[in-house]
Formats: sequence, C-alpha cells, structure tokens
Amino acid sequence: MSRPLRALTAVAACLAATAALSGCVSTSMPASVAGKGGLPPSITEDKELKVGLSPDFPPMEYRDEKTSRVVGVDVDLARALGAELGLKVTFQEQKFDQLMNSVTTSRVDMVMSGISDTVDRQETVDFVDYFDTVGRFYTLPGRADDFRDGDDVCGRKLAVSKTTDYYGQALEYNKRYCTGKGKPAIRVLPTDSGAAARLQLEQKRADVAIQGGENLAFFERTEPGRFKVVLDPIPAKPFAAVVKKDDKPMARLVLKGFRQLRADGTYQRILKKAGMAYGSMAPTFNGVED
Repeated sequence: MSRPLRALTAVAACLAATAALSGCVSTSMPASVAGKGGLPPSITEDKELKVGLSPDFPPMEYRDEKTSRVVGVDVDLARALGAELGLKVTFQEQKFDQLMNSVTTSRVDMVMSGISDTVDRQETVDFVDYFDTVGRFYTLPGRADDFRDGDDVCGRKLAVSKTTDYYGQALEYNKRYCTGKGKPAIRVLPTDSGAAARLQLEQKRADVAIQGGENLAFFERTEPGRFKVVLDPIPAKPFAAVVKKDDKPMARLVLKGFRQLRADGTYQRILKKAGMAYGSMAPTFNGVED
C-alpha cells in the first residue's frame, strides 16, 4: 500500500559485508549487544520477534478467505527472517494507523505492513528498506485504449486512496504533466482505501486509478482480467520494516537477517512466488533521502 507502510557484530566498517549496500546503520554499537550471536535487549530473554501488521493489503498481508489465516509476502518474509535469526515470530494485528505508535511504544519489536520509508516518517521511526515498489495506473479493460500517453489522464477522474503515498504522487503527477503544461487538471477522487478506489472505478465514477504494482499483480492472479494496467510505472518509496527510532541493535538485527535471506535466495523465492520479483532490492537502512 505504499501506505499513508534491522549478529550484531562490530560496526567499524558499517558491517563490511554491507559494502555493496547504500547505507550504514550506526558506528557506535553498544558493547552489550556487539558480540557474536548477541540479541537486542528487548528480545534477549524470550527470543521472540513481535511483528505488527494490518492484514488488509494483499498480497503483502491479508486474511485467507478459506482458512481465515493471515498470509502474504510480509508474513512469509517475517517468518523466514525469524527462522534465519533463530527467533520465534508472533504477529499482532492492528489497524494501520496504530502501527507506528505500536513500535514507538515497544508493544511490537517491528512492523511489516506495506509501509513506505519516507523522510517525514524517519523523524519518529527507523526503517530497513526491503522492497522496491512502484505505483501503476490502471483502469477497466474496456478503457485501456483511452490511456496510451502520459497526459491522457489529464482532465480525467482518478481514484486513489488518500491514506497512501500514491495520493501525493497523483497530485505531483497532475502538477508536472497536466496543469504544469497547460493541460486540464486531473480530477482526483480521494478514497478511504484501495478497495474504495477500485469500487469507484468499477462503478464508473472514475476513469482511472492508481495503486501499487504488487496489488495489481495479486489481482491478476486471483481475478484475471478484472483490471488493466496502463502507462508507465510511477516511482514510489520502498516498503520497509519499521523499528523504534534509534534502536540500533534491532535495526542491525533486521538488516542482517534480510541480507542473509537475500544471499541464500529465500528472499527472491518469496517475491517470485508472489509475482513481485521486479521489486527485489538490496536492504538498506533509512535509504530514502531528501
């Protein structure tokens, strides 16, 4: 949802093994957790990794209709992360708007729920980026030929969830490609969720919509032909695991785990199974900058 959504070895060279990555976590790891096999104090005793999520964002996290179990890419990655680090993983379901506060107040150790790393959010939490998502315009199959060029959305009604980063991107796209070039403004229809935006499209109250490429890949597998992706991808902020601000031990632990999952191929297999191999990326710490 690009929603509006971290062993512990010495850090002298910012984890020499991460030389190929773009960011360092810290140069001052506390000695108490710097030793081999060390764990952050918050999970040392029970070796349990508590993960917060909001299971309403397929394919990242959602409830399986047949089993009622919470499943999804984030769920698979979190479980693989726990297995790699020797930790028991438990999930705590919460409303999306409660997740940031939950990690800030230590009710959970981290959040994995399709949350985008943004500079504004970095003021209150830290991120380990792990999936390079993109936004996509989409419409009903019968309308696809109406959207061949980027400015074909100008003057059209566009549905987008106002709780996601795509809402701001729609406004920026309008300014850059429509009003900024003397073309009619996009008539943005803000909705409460991606599902509501899809409903606007299906009820023909909107001409086109924006959502994450991962969502549309999911719908194409589960309901082939329901929607049609059009135009070029829109760059988006990467999805990231969220940890408490300045909790360097936890951030480094999660960063290490993702790095290992990528090295042994587990990460790529999980993404490929979900049709999301396009978003594979080297994990980084607070990788989004101004």
